[in-house]
Amino acid sequence: MRKIIDELTEAHRELIDGERKIVVLRRHYDAEIEDVWQACTDGDRLSRWFLPVSGDLRLGGTYQLEGNAGGEILQCEPPSLLKVSWLFGPDPGFSEVEVRLTGKDGGTELELRHTAEVPPEFWGQFGPGSVGVGWDLALLGLALHLRGGERVDEATFHQTDEGRAYITGACRAWGEAHQAAGAPADEVAAAVARTTAFYAPEEEAAPPAPPLQKVAPFLMFQKGDAEEAMNFYVSLFDDAKVVHADRYGPGEQGKEGSIKLARFTLAGQEHLCSDSFVKHGFEFTPSMSLYVTCGSEGELERLYGALVEGGQALMPLGSYGFSTRFGWVNDRFGVSWQLNLP
Repeated sequence: MRKIIDELTEAHRELIDGERKIVVLRRHYDAEIEDVWQACTDGDRLSRWFLPVSGDLRLGGTYQLEGNAGGEILQCEPPSLLKVSWLFGPDPGFSEVEVRLTGKDGGTELELRHTAEVPPEFWGQFGPGSVGVGWDLALLGLALHLRGGERVDEATFHQTDEGRAYITGACRAWGEAHQAAGAPADEVAAAVARTTAFYAPEEEAAPPAPPLQKVAPFLMFQKGDAEEAMNFYVSLFDDAKVVHADRYGPGEQGKEGSIKLARFTLAGQEHLCSDSFVKHGFEFTPSMSLYVTCGSEGELERLYGALVEGGQALMPLGSYGFSTRFGWVNDRFGVSWQLNLP
């Protein structure tokens, strides 16, 4: 039986570096061109090796891959050329994928070109491997499908020995293509390390799960400032720390690096927060606030001063008859706080 790791050498990888980045993958399949074409364009077959797809699958129509990209079918010339726009996320910019098939050596040569405008900060972090490794995994799935084999489970593939070897090999191969296109060796090495960590993360001990039947405040931020707010709050309290922060990675729905879900404690009380990638028609409201019992006048004034800066005083510090001193503010992130000195 052919080993999965051997599939790495079947592909030729190239980067054409310019204002628009072009990653190119070429490989040969021992299958008739009509069979490969149908596997790449028939919705039922696509779902068996790639992803479920919906839409109007014809020239000029639109498509949507489940949990992934969508766009318009720009060119369709059976059985040799398919070109689509490849759009993902709220502001994807220019991105197109072109697949060309050519009958060759008793089988089919497939060439895939993904052309995109990539933000410089993202390219500097990950280079061509960020998208190239994903296409390596896709074309591996196509090879297994054409041979009648089982598809790999991409969610757990990196946890297997052969999966980790394949992914790390693909990351290195894209690093070589990156360096061949003129990138400095140290930049390439850093990008390969980051891409490998994304596609094949080392197994870590999971953070301790909170007990069942536990209630904790949950703060949803809509301006991408969940981490800034969390770190600010942790700096204000004793017995406070960030417990765990899970971030969005490349290609996920939220902005890369923003908080998918984080847990932190303030004075021993657990809180959760996230950056919402959906913009809702509501924000934080003072009807739901964080209530702090202070132990001294100095602590009350320190917290009030820090929280009201850049925010809004709802009830300035004062004596309102129900405690020694009390204040109510919206901080600069919109979160409401009641501060009380009994």
